[in-house]
Amino acid sequence: MTTPAPAAPPHDFSSASLRTDRLLLRPWGEADIDAITAACQDPETQRYVPVPAPYTRAHAESYVRETVPNGRSAATDVVFGAVVRETGEAIASVGLHRIKDLGAEYGAAAEIGYWTTPAARGRGYMTEAVREVCRWGFEELGLARIEWIAVAGNEPSWRVVEKLGFTREGTLRSWLVHRGRRHDAWVGSLLRSEVRFD
Repeated sequence: MTTPAPAAPPHDFSSASLRTDRLLLRPWGEADIDAITAACQDPETQRYVPVPAPYTRAHAESYVRETVPNGRSAATDVVFGAVVRETGEAIASVGLHRIKDLGAEYGAAAEIGYWTTPAARGRGYMTEAVREVCRWGFEELGLARIEWIAVAGNEPSWRVVEKLGFTREGTLRSWLVHRGRRHDAWVGSLLRSEVRFD
């Protein structure tokens, strides 16, 4: 009778950090709580992103101290705070969510999610950050597919991933529950075989 091979150790992304030309992508920390609280007051963020509304400092504290580290250590959600390297300003959040099938021969899958502060919009930061997180997901996590799901009509979010080669696959009717009611959702994806990050 053969002994089964020991299970592979679980993934732990507690300290994962990335860099781009202009940004440091690293775990959110205590020093970011006020910046997150301020960013999540933005009406456009609350319109499309499933953050609490109204958003309080206590929400940011729970996010930094519990939600983000728990997801990272469980390897189900890896969220990065995007900081401008030159100034140290925290300007965005980007992460891979609902990561599943890590280590599978057929490849893992995850969903990309992000928001940025109003002052940082229109400067290419979000595309830069999302590109790097997707690259990391494909190259380091072995993802085969990254999904994008947004409230139908969220054109700014779509423009970010469209630049990276995502395909919008369609509309899921009454699929998302946001702010207490159902919304149509746009869904798209990028496959490893389609990556063009050079």
